Amino acid sequence: MAITHIVLDMGGVLIELQWLDRVKGLLGRPITVEEIHRLWVSAPCVVDFESGRTDFDTFAAAFVQEFGLAIAPTAVQHEFLEIVRAPLPQCNEMLTALKPRYHLSLLSNTNPAHYERLRDRYTFFDYFDQLFLSYKIGLIKPSPAIFEHLLTMLNAPADSVAFFDDGARNVEAARALGIHAYRVDSPAEVMAIVNSFS
Repeated sequence: MAITHIVLDMGGVLIELQWLDRVKGLLGRPITVEEIHRLWVSAPCVVDFESGRTDFDTFAAAFVQEFGLAIAPTAVQHEFLEIVRAPLPQCNEMLTALKPRYHLSLLSNTNPAHYERLRDRYTFFDYFDQLFLSYKIGLIKPSPAIFEHLLTMLNAPADSVAFFDDGARNVEAARALGIHAYRVDSPAEVMAIVNSFS
């Protein structure tokens, strides 16, 4: 079946993330990107925040407690906000090229603090037909339930959907449901793969 829907992750695909430096600074120890990916879907304080169950103040206090940090929750909030940076090179150009050809959706593990910061600064959200934000739907990747929700809401068969994410576990979870899923780190990589479809 032809690809009619393109679903994009946000952090690490459309926007730059300063995960390593910021999380390393918060935790006061070295950490790898792989560890951060695991942390983001296993730490209860993060999962609760990105599933929409807690607010920013509760998250920051829980983060300090959970990791036994000797810093103020306000410091956590400041550093946490700085994790999300500007759109990556060619982000808007890619979305401009894709929009006339595909139904575009965003599927992101995110929270109101990051979403509102980005929405207020940049225009890339405007390109999407649908936004699937973890904190709004109460599910996070790589749970199969979030991809099942996506397919239900799109009313599209799995093999008509192409999904792009920087997290290998998320890509594997999508593939398990029959979605065409690709691990990428930039808009340029997305475009190269999409151009191979036709």
